[in-house]
Order: sequence, then structure tokens, then C-alpha cells
Amino acid sequence: MRRQSRGYTFVELMMALTVLGIGVSGIIAMQKVTVTSNQHSKNLALATHIAESWAEQLTVDSTRWNFPNATNPVSNLGTNTLWLDAVNAFPNQWRLPTFQAQPAFGPAFDALGNVTQVAAQTVFCTHIRLSWIYPQTTLNGLIRADVRVFWPREGRGAIEPCATVTPANVTAGLANYHFVHHSTALRQHTAFQ
Repeated sequence: MRRQSRGYTFVELMMALTVLGIGVSGIIAMQKVTVTSNQHSKNLALATHIAESWAEQLTVDSTRWNFPNATNPVSNLGTNTLWLDAVNAFPNQWRLPTFQAQPAFGPAFDALGNVTQVAAQTVFCTHIRLSWIYPQTTLNGLIRADVRVFWPREGRGAIEPCATVTPANVTAGLANYHFVHHSTALRQHTAFQ
């Protein structure tokens, strides 16, 4: 009597390896999507934090805006504030804010969300737009501040230095960037009379 050998044939082994290969390739493809999604989520969270930080800096800047008031008719919007004077110079226009040494804050941020002045480290850039809600002549001035933080889309290369990314270039190349927008209102502080 011949013994029947028990075991796998070559065809069965090749079919098992094919099924295993298809399963592994699906897992690898999902891993790539997961890594890309995680990176986008991280960038979105950082950009949101940067936009909120800019809103806070502008709010602090508005505390220096004390005049005109009932006793002093001369505005100090352009002389005492760091960024708010753009409401008169560039009304309702996106613009690149200037870097201010004190409080060491500006438009460019690195991959960790820290302020940077080094162009090679820049990942996120910021533009602001200021417009009047109530003019300061009412002694109760109110400015709308819009902040947009942007960074390049995947595969679109690194961002240029913030100083060269003009608002017109960003508007023309909307498909090249991701954006986070944040709006706030800045009130004139006339309590110090």
C-alpha cells in the first residue's frame, strides 16, 4: 500500500502567498493614507493655534489704542500700536504683517508653530486684514481683524519666504495652499482718560 503523503502542494502554497501579498499590500496602502492624514491634522491644529495666537496679539495691541477720547481728540492708532495702523493704510486688504522685535512675533512660523525669521525654516505664513466696524471718531472704535494662516499642499513644494508670498500670489494660487481663517473684533480702550 502506498502511503498518501500529507502536506501542501506547490499550487496551494503559491495561492496562500498570493492572498497574503494582496492583504499586505492593502495594509501598506492604508498606512500611507494614515500617515498623510495625520500630518494634515497636525498642520491644521498648528495653523489654528497660530491664527488664535495672532488674534490674541492683535487684542493685546488694541489695548494700546486709547485715543481719541473725550479729553484728547488726536488718535494714537498709528503711533502707539504695532499692527492696527494698517486699518487706515490698507483698509480691508490682505497684507503681510511686519515682524516686531518686542514681543518677538511675526508672520512666519516653523513646523512646530514657533515664530521664525529664518526663511528655510518657514512652514506657515500669516496675512491679516483689518477693516472698520465703527470708526474711532465715535470714541468707541471697533476694528474687524481677519487672520489667515496658510501652508503648501502636499506635493506642491516648500513655502517661499513669507516676505515674498504676497496676498495677490496666494489668491492667484489658491489650489497650492491649505488655509485656516480666524476673525475677531478689536475694541478701542478709551478708559484711560
